[in-house]
Amino acid sequence: MVRIKELDVFRGIAALNVVVFHYTSRYRMNFGHNYPQYLDWELGRYGVELFFMISGFVIFMSLQGNISIESFAKKRFARLYPEYWICVCLTFLVLSIAADPEVETVSPPVLLLNLTMVQGVFNVKSVDGVYWSLIPELFFYFTIGLLYYLGQFGRIRIFGAVWLSLMILNSLFALPFGAYLLNLQYGMFFMAGILFYRLKFDRGGWQEHALILLSFIAALCSHPGLIQVYVYLLFYLIFYLFVYGLLNKISWKPLVFLGYVSYPLYLIHQNVGFILMRTLSRYLSSELLVLLLTISTMITLAWLITSLVRAVYIRLYA
Repeated sequence: MVRIKELDVFRGIAALNVVVFHYTSRYRMNFGHNYPQYLDWELGRYGVELFFMISGFVIFMSLQGNISIESFAKKRFARLYPEYWICVCLTFLVLSIAADPEVETVSPPVLLLNLTMVQGVFNVKSVDGVYWSLIPELFFYFTIGLLYYLGQFGRIRIFGAVWLSLMILNSLFALPFGAYLLNLQYGMFFMAGILFYRLKFDRGGWQEHALILLSFIAALCSHPGLIQVYVYLLFYLIFYLFVYGLLNKISWKPLVFLGYVSYPLYLIHQNVGFILMRTLSRYLSSELLVLLLTISTMITLAWLITSLVRAVYIRLYA
């Protein structure tokens, strides 16, 4: 599957936003900062929703053409689990060695359950809190894979209309299994990505625009708030500019690189980064320097993990 540089830039933006949010606002909440609170990057918390939109676009694109469901499953497994396992074990190791009473670790049996990636469904604590977003990803993969297997991509508009309507209904009445099995809390972002793909490559019509509007409404019903209106509107606007070829020239290499390493960066940055920040703060008086060193270290670590996994993958499948 061809990589689209604009999507890599989007991934880089999303990853950087989440990292800065955790190292400013979230770190202040957990441990405290000395600099003014207005410098915290609260908007970074919404980077995950942008990741979901990108995922909807990319996964739907990956199922175009003559591809077997077995091949799809294998590629998704290879994309998700190896880097995840490395990050889970590395995070567990760092937390165990640091033994920081302010950063809670888990027991070895819980670590083993974390390797499944679905521990949150069973209310089992995650090694790192950021893993919560992997469950909506997994359930989306299962749903879209099932639709493909049943040959229902031709009815994707009908599916989208029903699914988005259930999301709005769930925001009002909290349907059983809505959070996980039906993916009703975040599914609207995946669906938006699918619809934007159809606009860009399948010559989608007014129905796609109407469903994109419905997905936006579903997003605000499920995640109400004035800030969400502006942030989600920005995400949808960015995707509209992208699908109509108005962002073809955005290829700033640092963001493309961040997009390349965004998955392990997301998985490894929070608790390991907190430990590093708390350690560096004992020796450095400048919190800005602590932030920059931690971000740089986590990006480097993410690049090493990505390089290792892809080198092994090439050796196995070359």
